[in-house]
This record gives sequence, structure tokens and C-alpha cells, in this order.
Amino acid sequence: MPATRLALFSAKDCPQLALIRDILVEKGADPLICDMRLGGDGAPLVSLDGARASWNGHDFSEVAAIYIRCTAPNTLPSPPAVQNAASYCEYRGDYLREQGFSAATVSFFAALGAAGKLVINQLDTYADHDTKAQLYEKLRAQQFPVPETLTTNDPERAWQFMKSHAEVVVKPSVGVGSTRLFNEQDRDRLDQFRICPVMIQERIRGDTLRINIVGDSVVLAIRIVGSNENVDSRTAPRGFDFVKLPDEEEARIVRANRALGLHYAAWDIIESHDGRYLYLDCNPGPYILWTGAEFSRAVLEQLGEYMIGYAETGSVEQASARVRPYAEPRGGRAT
Repeated sequence: MPATRLALFSAKDCPQLALIRDILVEKGADPLICDMRLGGDGAPLVSLDGARASWNGHDFSEVAAIYIRCTAPNTLPSPPAVQNAASYCEYRGDYLREQGFSAATVSFFAALGAAGKLVINQLDTYADHDTKAQLYEKLRAQQFPVPETLTTNDPERAWQFMKSHAEVVVKPSVGVGSTRLFNEQDRDRLDQFRICPVMIQERIRGDTLRINIVGDSVVLAIRIVGSNENVDSRTAPRGFDFVKLPDEEEARIVRANRALGLHYAAWDIIESHDGRYLYLDCNPGPYILWTGAEFSRAVLEQLGEYMIGYAETGSVEQASARVRPYAEPRGGRAT
């Protein structure tokens, strides 16, 4: 019996892709490693004609499940993570050159999904991660818990929101910039909101938890040590502690993950001091190696089980049944 054929996509030489490749090989699968980049020197050759999809000469007719670590180039349904105004002109030129490659990339994975193959995750799901306002509104509309949030370019509307909350944080409405506390001196800069809409949010004091979901299970929940002291949880984390969410909270965030069309994702949520769980972010292609070797492997092992389960059965339900949550830490705190 031939080894299970799976495909893994990322930018070239990605260490996280190398880890899941090794895990899949250990499980008896035959993973195909694919460079996600279509544009630029040495880019793969891709063809799609309805009857056959090929990426760099590899026929995908026998590939049952695909994992996308990250998107590259900038895919059309998902706005880019623009760092600052100075980078805009350079980005704009790159984007215009990439448009054809982007359209082909989106079409390739959409066609695989339409053919019944498991795509983790389709490229349009990255839009929720890259543009937070729609993520919060989608979750709010479906009654999932999020902090009170306002995205606006109206200085007066922003000031009214700020006055109604004890503490407010400011976030980029697009991209990956840091979160910071709004202070009294910032009031003099409110007119700058007219230049670009800004996302402002009530500050929820508590610990940031990273929730890793595969299929229908929370496979690992960890507390970012020191996050209670920082407005942005990525600021100098001191390690990660294993935590177990209440069963009803696990079920709720799994429902939210499925509501966004996701098979695998890492969520950032706040466990507030008053016992609430509120959702902050959902990343469909997370980088997880920063959480340490044990936690990273625990998550990717279950992602591998999910992919193999689908390849063998063609059923998301049966693939989910193979997933086993990480129960207890074996090596203590990851630092």
C-alpha cells in the first residue's frame, strides 16, 4: 500500500514545515513539500486546467490533504500586512507585479477544495486575521465573546468611546503592528484618525491564552507567562504554562473556529480577572515554534493525524475523531 500523499506549503526553508514533514514521515505518510512563492526567481511552475492541477511538476490528483503554513505572495482576498506609510510605494509596485500570481494561487487551492480535497486553510480565511474589524464583527454577530471594539476615522466618535471606558487600547486595523495603551497625551492626536481608520478597544486585564485547535478539538491551551503585565502579549514573554479550559469554553471556541471555516488555527484570548474568556485574534497559519519544542510538536502531531485521517477516510468527522488533546505537560514550563 503506498504511503499517504499529503502536501505542505510555505515559503522556502521554513523550519515549522520541516517539523511537520518529519512528523508525517514518522507516521508513514509521504509529504510533498511545496514552495508557496509563485513570483520571483526560482518560482515553481503551476498549471490548472480542470482535469489536472500541478505545482512545480507534481500532479495533485493523488494528494488528499494540503496544509498551508502561510500565504505568499499577497493573496487577493486578503489585504496585506502593511507596516507603515513609507513602505507603501514599494509594496504597491510589488502587488501590481504579483496580481496574476496571486489570482492563480487562490484559484489553485479553491479548485482543490472544490474537488473534495482538504485544504488547511483556504486563502480567503486569512482575511479575518489580517483585518481584525471584520473578525470582531463576525464573532459578535454570532454571539461569541469579544471585547467592546470600535473601528473609526471619526475623532469625536473615538473620543466618546474612550470616555466610556476606564482603559482603552489602540490596535492597527490591518497588519501585525503592536497593541498599546491610549493615554491622555494621545487626545491631542485624535484628528489623525481622519487620515486612516483606527481600531480602539476596551482593555481587558487578565492573562493571554494561546488556544490551538485542530478539527473539533482544543489540542493545546497555554498561558503566556507575563502577559498580564503587558498591553501586548508578545512583549517579552517569559514562557508558557499548560492550562485546561472549561469544557464549555472549549466547545464554544471550537464552534467559533468552524464558523470561520477553519480546520486548524491558533487563537489568542483573554482570561479576565473576573473569570471571562474574550477572543482577541485567530490565526489560520500560525507560527508556533516560539512556544517551545514540546508544545510545538504536540500541536503539529495532531495536525498530522487530522490530515492523515482525512486522506484515509475522506471525512472531516472521522479525521477529527483521531485528534487527541495534549493532557499534561511532560517537561514543565516552556521558556
